[in-house]
Amino acid sequence: MSMKNEKKAKSKLNSLLGQRKFRFGAYATILTIVVIIVVILLNVALGAIETNWALTVDVTALNATDFDDATYEILKGVNDDVRVYTVYQDSTSSSARVQVDSVLEKYHALNNHVTLGNIDPVKEPTRINKLSGDTSLSEGAVIVTNADESRMKLINRSDYYSLQSYGNNTYTIFDLESKVTSALVYVTSSETPHVYFLTGHGEMDSASYFTILTRQLQLRNYDVASLNLLTDGVELVSGDTVVVSNPTRDLDDSEYETLHNWLTDGGRLLVALDYTVNTATLPNLTKLLDYYQLSFGEGLIYEDESATGNYVSYGTLYLRPDMDAEHDITASLAEARQLMIPQVRPINEVTIPESGILYTKLLTTSNKATVVNADQQSAPGTQTIALAALKRDYNDSTKDVRIVLLGSNYLMADTQLLYSTENLNFTVNAFDWLVNSNNTVSISSKYVADSTLRIPDATTAWVLAAIVVVAIPLVVLIAGIVVWIKRRRL
Repeated sequence: MSMKNEKKAKSKLNSLLGQRKFRFGAYATILTIVVIIVVILLNVALGAIETNWALTVDVTALNATDFDDATYEILKGVNDDVRVYTVYQDSTSSSARVQVDSVLEKYHALNNHVTLGNIDPVKEPTRINKLSGDTSLSEGAVIVTNADESRMKLINRSDYYSLQSYGNNTYTIFDLESKVTSALVYVTSSETPHVYFLTGHGEMDSASYFTILTRQLQLRNYDVASLNLLTDGVELVSGDTVVVSNPTRDLDDSEYETLHNWLTDGGRLLVALDYTVNTATLPNLTKLLDYYQLSFGEGLIYEDESATGNYVSYGTLYLRPDMDAEHDITASLAEARQLMIPQVRPINEVTIPESGILYTKLLTTSNKATVVNADQQSAPGTQTIALAALKRDYNDSTKDVRIVLLGSNYLMADTQLLYSTENLNFTVNAFDWLVNSNNTVSISSKYVADSTLRIPDATTAWVLAAIVVVAIPLVVLIAGIVVWIKRRRL
């Protein structure tokens, strides 16, 4: 009996195995398993390629891992070990963290000297405090340091991620790449360009009037500070940049000697005076500039009303200057001409150029502009708004003498013009040219418009609600009833 049952079972099994449906089912199962295995292996392979060769395709709107050419070039030159830490709790698994990690992982893939890690601020508060010092770090911060932690940059989340509104649009600004690349340059460099805002003579205070510019310079790895030549005890060296902005009192003789000797030995000087400054009360500053045949004129520049391309709608005092198309400071801005400078004083023509000095008129008016000083008006002609002077040392570029004169502080001061025009970019370019250093970094931010649908008013909101909540479900219900009735009659 058992033999018969066994034969019957085998017969049923053979019959089942021989059925076409079973064969197809078995093939489908095997094929599914193979596809799953292939997908897993492909995922592992792509992950290895991404990790080791940084071959990724960023399909997000921000293109956060689509690096600028400057980043690639800088990473090629990083030969010292650099550590990059994120600050997240281990339990954090947000999309923001994924985005940050993907950017930093690409740095590591492009250069093995860049190693990554995370510090949990809850589990390792002592470690955070050691690295950050007096700076408060929020979750999402990034810390970049050299191997012995003697040089580091702290990047808070608010430094690289923000929302900004322009008109009716809101933009997501993601600036992590520029911040990290700048930090890499800083921590692997032994020297930092110094910019000093001169004080002690009633100048415009950098902490009050130039905060936006200061922040931009710091992000480009400049060390920015104020300087009182009589009390601070700082020794200026070649390559340092000194800024003089609207002094109301003159340099004393010892300050003049200090600046003169430093400048002739490779100093970099930027002087910005608006029309309110009377240069007759500043003989030592005038003498400092006159050594290089440089000087400011008196009065206010007015454009001619017929030169409509050289002023804006506010009036002929609001200049839209022409720019030198070849100089490093203005070449990238000359075509668009998006500067706007109100209430400008003239810079005098260099009548007897000093031998060995190259003078460049960076910003100029039309050939119909006039200068009004008290009750006097000049003849129409081209006026200079900004000028650069270069005395090159062909044996040692750090000994170059570089000077920039500006006929207005609106190119630097904290006003809406820094956001709505190219004034800030012009001034930052001027500092880059003055310093002439490889330690500065310029990478554009990533940004994307907010795609959120915004309902303009309450009436539109109610209409949309009626359509979505009432009309569309009602149409679907009626269609369903019609189909059901038709099928019942079949």
